[in-house]
Amino acid sequence: MAYFPFFVDLKGKECYVFGGGAVASRKALALLEFEAEVTVVAPKVCDEIWQRREKVMVLLREYREEDLDHAFFVIAATDRAEVNARISKACDERGLMVNRVDQPESGSCLFPAYIRQGDITVGVTTSGKSPVVAGRIKKLVESQIPAYYQGLVQVLGNCRELVKQRVPSERVRARIFKRLVDLGEEKEGNLTQEDIEVAIKQEAGSE
Repeated sequence: MAYFPFFVDLKGKECYVFGGGAVASRKALALLEFEAEVTVVAPKVCDEIWQRREKVMVLLREYREEDLDHAFFVIAATDRAEVNARISKACDERGLMVNRVDQPESGSCLFPAYIRQGDITVGVTTSGKSPVVAGRIKKLVESQIPAYYQGLVQVLGNCRELVKQRVPSERVRARIFKRLVDLGEEKEGNLTQEDIEVAIKQEAGSE
């Protein structure tokens, strides 16, 4: 099965994690990193979850279908296959995205291995076939991202509106940003306002 990669804004969204073990903990903490509102539901939870009660809502009980009433995203990570199946089925009936950890193909989405460096996020999946391979690929990709890329992305993001206002041609804007990325790599991210002005002037003037 092929899964389409897309990125979702989870800030302030209600995300429910069912299960209280190590896998559930990793998923919950990852969601917190992206500013989701996380609720963990399980009869008991591991120390990693319990110690973060100020950031994670913890409900020490079994899953109830009404838990899904306000959920945006769901992770079924209990240690009981029949419970995970019930959660997955209920989410499917409600049109909710659900990641089922014990049988990923039975859920509607996958939870990737990911890299996050500032505004740069890279996700890797093997369609649930091998999380270990996904982790290896993640490390390979991570080793190829220069440390200065975070700052370079920030500078380019800050000047996007300026370039759009001054350069109406999408084709010319693309050339400007390509030039700035090339120059940013040469200067290891140390782009100046003068660099941006020169790129705009020279590329726009070449039309």
